[in-house]
Amino acid sequence: MTGLLILGAGTMAVEALDIAETMGCFEMLGFVVDVPGAAEEVEGFPVYTADQLSLTPNDCQVVGGIVSTKRRGFIERMAKRGYRFTSLIHPSAQISRRSRVGSGCVIHPGVIIASNTVIEEHVMVNRGALIGHDNRIASFTTIGPGANLAGALMVGSGCYLGVGCVIRDHLEIGDRAVVAAGAVVVKPVAANTLVGGVPAQVLKDGVNGL
Repeated sequence: MTGLLILGAGTMAVEALDIAETMGCFEMLGFVVDVPGAAEEVEGFPVYTADQLSLTPNDCQVVGGIVSTKRRGFIERMAKRGYRFTSLIHPSAQISRRSRVGSGCVIHPGVIIASNTVIEEHVMVNRGALIGHDNRIASFTTIGPGANLAGALMVGSGCYLGVGCVIRDHLEIGDRAVVAAGAVVVKPVAANTLVGGVPAQVLKDGVNGL
């Protein structure tokens, strides 16, 4: 079994642990946080700060268990130290054999990913999300529970797509954009923009993911 460290120690990290346990091919070694202040133990496993971590890149693989798109900095720092990233994919997820999931992703229960879709590195796809055909989801994006993405979409890096949002086909969602929960997106979304409502309208400019 492969040793596993999960970045983060919150509720999403525990969900990542659930997926790893269900997969049955990892030995959980603990959680890692970027700054001190977390509990010493979560779900019976130790919580380390990155600075005190004695496990080397040869001892384990790593995955991000942080829902915020701000996880990027922590992940990149760990990668610079030589840690290798793995993906967690729940057995109930349905992923087309013609699609690809990059390293460091977390794919939750009930997710469906249709054909010829590319999920880049460090993407989190939450419970029951539906991702259509011929999409490209760029790195460090978070897709919320029950989101429904139609086909031929380009979703930029570091985006946050909220719970139950619906996005029409053949659109582009710019880098670090945020789509609010329940929004229905029928036109392109510019980078660093928050949209919400039915149909979705711009609510705020200058956002940086969530």
